[in-house]
Amino acid sequence: MPFLQGGAQGPSSAAGDRPLAELAEGKLRGLQYGAGAVFRGIPFARPPVGDFRWREPQPLAPWSGVRDASQPGDACTQGISGLSGFVAPLAHAYGAHYQGEPVQSSEDCLYLNVWVPAWPTHSALPVMVWLHGGSNVAGSGSQSTYDGAALVSHGVVLVTLNYRLGVFGFFSHPELSAESAHHSSGNYGLLDQLAALEWVRKNISRFGGDPKNVTLFGESAGAIDAGLLVTSPLSAGLFKRVISESGPPFGVGPVRTLAETESAGAAIGRAAPGHFTSTLQNLRGLPGAQLAELADQVLKAHFQDIGPAPIVVDGWVLPRSPQEAFARSEISRVDVLLGLNGRELSAFRVGAAARQTSETDSSGGGARQAIGRLADAAAPLYGAWTNPAIAWYLAKALIHRDAAIDQASNDMLVACPLGAMATLVLASGQKAFVYRFDRTIPGKGAAELGAFHSLELPYVFREFEDPSWRWLPFTSADSRLSAAIQAYWTQFAKTGNPNSAGLPNWPAWNNDEEPFLEMGIGADLAAQRRFSPTFCHLSPGRLREHLE
Repeated sequence: MPFLQGGAQGPSSAAGDRPLAELAEGKLRGLQYGAGAVFRGIPFARPPVGDFRWREPQPLAPWSGVRDASQPGDACTQGISGLSGFVAPLAHAYGAHYQGEPVQSSEDCLYLNVWVPAWPTHSALPVMVWLHGGSNVAGSGSQSTYDGAALVSHGVVLVTLNYRLGVFGFFSHPELSAESAHHSSGNYGLLDQLAALEWVRKNISRFGGDPKNVTLFGESAGAIDAGLLVTSPLSAGLFKRVISESGPPFGVGPVRTLAETESAGAAIGRAAPGHFTSTLQNLRGLPGAQLAELADQVLKAHFQDIGPAPIVVDGWVLPRSPQEAFARSEISRVDVLLGLNGRELSAFRVGAAARQTSETDSSGGGARQAIGRLADAAAPLYGAWTNPAIAWYLAKALIHRDAAIDQASNDMLVACPLGAMATLVLASGQKAFVYRFDRTIPGKGAAELGAFHSLELPYVFREFEDPSWRWLPFTSADSRLSAAIQAYWTQFAKTGNPNSAGLPNWPAWNNDEEPFLEMGIGADLAAQRRFSPTFCHLSPGRLREHLE
């Protein structure tokens, strides 16, 4: 645990001149940047190591002295390449080379970062809590692309956080369920997010934030997790708004029962070496890297349909499937701002091709197979229209090939579920605002990728020069679009309505017109109507009938 002495030097100034925050657990010394401040590597729970592996987050022990909060904590355990395998093929499509820095990760990873626009603080500002993406197996809240300086300049406080990933965060086992007071296991990553939100409620006023005005926002897996927390009774009162970027909580993947994930966990346990009579003791005794490798081998060999980070209806964190919770209006009463990118799945198609596992080929058989695989995932929303929709996209794929596959995936796995989410939030008495991000960066990869998954991130954080993105040939139009997105996002966090003077009007969702804000190919902004894709029918009654 890093601590400062009175004469120690920080990266930018003497320790005594750096911002000091006093929490119930102890004091923190952050860093000044301009008029603002950042506090990094703040623990929000005890390290989940040893016997705390696969337990709900434990209360933090107080510390004495002043804790150095100038450096982030380790990312949660993941492969050393982190998200580089996702970004590198995208850069290659644009004719660039990308190689990310190695990721320093460990199980001692439950840390968060706080960005404030001014120090010392003078008023209670809206708080935005960020959940990072990475399929719940990679990434961290301390990635440089989530630098908060530009976003908080709009008058908000930003919190970014880590949560347990992969087998450490989403693992079920019969022995774990038996030892749990709630008879559940498998959602430790979500419990970490809830613990961080509890920390925000308890401590954010010390940083000038308003604990009664918290917006939870995230991208990809982070957006899915935010949607799941909307359905969890454990999140009551922890946030009042949600921004969801490219991650509906239902539609993108199968939801699993506790029994199903316990079965996978039991198989991992049987494969684990050890001399204890308790399988759980053997598993908790394995080094983290060995456990991660073992879990990966077993899941790939026998449980590919479950995967390394399943959505588990465990009866406690998630009492029922997310689609059932939304259909029954058994959700937190929160306003939402949600949307998607124009060609989300192009990034995964290009990545699969780079790994030589793509199922597309020059004969068209791959297109039929790729689109056909969407049927099971789409059926709960499309119902009797599933087969006509599949036939429609197959016909388009004969001519447009990859672009048609991308459209089918976008429409059926992301756009239709997001429209359903907006409709059901409205039916629960709350407001919804929907967007579609179609901005396409001119260059070699534009035709292949379009507005690919995660492309909105450098706009949300205004991080065009970050190594993850600077291989893209951004223009002044992108800077203007970033300014608009940041204004919309932060205004929504402040008031529950993204509209403010100087921006094109963003109409709230209604079921008759399905209005949305289009962020166009050329970075222009305009309100549009008829968001739902062909064959996606979003009447509340029909949705309840199909999703309950």
